Amino acid sequence: MDEIATKQQLSDSLKLMAAFFYEPETELFEEENVCRNLSNIFQSFCPEACISVDDMCLALQNSSQKELQIAHAELFVGPFGLKASSYGSTYLEKTRMVMGKSTMEVLKHYETVGLEVDIKQPPDHIAIELEFLSYLCGLEAEALQGGVRKKGAELAAEQKSFLGAYVLPWMPQFVENIRSGTENTFYLCLAECFEKFLRQLTVLYKDTDSYSPGVKKLYVDATIH
Repeated sequence: MDEIATKQQLSDSLKLMAAFFYEPETELFEEENVCRNLSNIFQSFCPEACISVDDMCLALQNSSQKELQIAHAELFVGPFGLKASSYGSTYLEKTRMVMGKSTMEVLKHYETVGLEVDIKQPPDHIAIELEFLSYLCGLEAEALQGGVRKKGAELAAEQKSFLGAYVLPWMPQFVENIRSGTENTFYLCLAECFEKFLRQLTVLYKDTDSYSPGVKKLYVDATIH
């Protein structure tokens, strides 16, 4: 697979993965064929995760909207504490607070490329961060397609920097919190799928020097697989 196709598939998969961390809408998932589209992309881009995606699809078919909403709320919303907080600052800040210094730094990255976060969620919500990376990957693919390799290299560097500083450092704990915080089959399968996807990211970007020990383990696991 060539570089442009890889970047476009990465962009698409990041966008689809992001959808699963918002409040679940089973009808929308089915209408948009989210699981099937992700599985098709993963056939060549991240084959290790295909079985997990298929398991997610089956779990969606066997779950009601209410069941998924309850599981989602218990993990990511509360009200009695967040079992698997989806905000980067609650892992990256010493005070474990929402809307911390790291949140403002994330927002600056969005603003640098002209994006505005016009939603109620803090900007370091995992779904928003994944969508941001998807956007950057899409721009990089366009730049490479147009032969503007310098611009493509700048966009790739921004992705690597953002991942290393604001996303990957808290992913191992986030995935583990999902696993320990629910018995819902869909979200357990999502955790499995997301972990395998993260392994693929560490392989693609390769720079593990700035990553935490947990993320370095993801990289080692990925190269072994």
